[in-house]
Amino acid sequence: MSRRTNIHRTVFVSLAMSGVAGAWWGCSAAPETTETSTLSTTSSGGGGAGGTTGTAGVGGIDIDGGMPIDDGGACTSTSAAAERIPLDMIFVVDRSGSMSGGKWIGTTTALSAFFNDPKSAKIGAGMTYFPNYMASACNPDDYKVLDVPIAPLPGNAFALTNSMPADATGYGTPTYAAMKGALSAATAYQDAHPKHKVIVVLATDGDPYICEPTSIDTIADLAKSARNYNGVTTYVIGVSGSILANLDKIAEAGGTGSAYDVTSDIALFAAKIEEIRNKALGCEFEIPPPPDGQDLDPDKVNFSYTPQGMGMPKILLRANDLLDCASGPGWYYDSNTSPTKIILCPASCTTVQADGSAEVNVLFGCKSQLK
Repeated sequence: MSRRTNIHRTVFVSLAMSGVAGAWWGCSAAPETTETSTLSTTSSGGGGAGGTTGTAGVGGIDIDGGMPIDDGGACTSTSAAAERIPLDMIFVVDRSGSMSGGKWIGTTTALSAFFNDPKSAKIGAGMTYFPNYMASACNPDDYKVLDVPIAPLPGNAFALTNSMPADATGYGTPTYAAMKGALSAATAYQDAHPKHKVIVVLATDGDPYICEPTSIDTIADLAKSARNYNGVTTYVIGVSGSILANLDKIAEAGGTGSAYDVTSDIALFAAKIEEIRNKALGCEFEIPPPPDGQDLDPDKVNFSYTPQGMGMPKILLRANDLLDCASGPGWYYDSNTSPTKIILCPASCTTVQADGSAEVNVLFGCKSQLK
């Protein structure tokens, strides 16, 4: 790989990894050395390298794609801190009679542990059960108001665990109504908190029953519409008794690939929630304010990754969107016209999440290196 000999001075923004209402369904979609912070894929996050300002030289940074950085001249900036995008999770939990006994105990024990886990601190969590406790279990509007509203952990842990019934005694599995209501609540919360990432986690042991529509494809369409509308994604956990191929359709439509399988052992539930937390955290970053009160120029932003926090940083190439990522490394904006987030392409997301000592930085001032 060739490298330029001239020195570019670029701002490093150290990132500390932490983490719409209406008819959304059917819609389309003093100078110092720069500080960096260690990433942890299981951390609940917090601040980055707090408030340091200064200049930094980055001559010869590797470009992940084989090209040296080239902006047509030197660029100068200052360092600043940024935080990982906050994560909010809405749990949609099946409390039908078939979940009674060991399955219910395993589910609620895992959820309680998750809500009280220090690694979940600062995550927003809310919950709704289906069938609900109201007169009309089949009415989606009855699920729009969550049984436990979203609030940060661990503060909300008591309300969440205290809401869990001793056993699952509900009749029927009104999955469509529950998901339509919960996804409506999720998209509304995402609209109200545009700098957050909101996800829905469905846990069930069976196919829809008693309430129309019961079509899996129709429920999958709800998940797809919410994702297309404002990025709310749907994760699915399949408990013993469920047909995983059906739940896979909902997960795929919701942008999470396939259902998490706990059909063989309910004790796996706790590990699967941790996997979901780790996957949802760590790949979206809020764009911090540019230095010195400057306006953001989206075309003069770059993103670097230093494996194990040592050696030469690699500049990840900027993609136009998720589709443009293909199977390669890179990053893209949530909006190319009015960006608020940097999102890692799946390949880079997987790499960074697996690297517990990784360092990542946002660089202001040099022309974006494009795929």
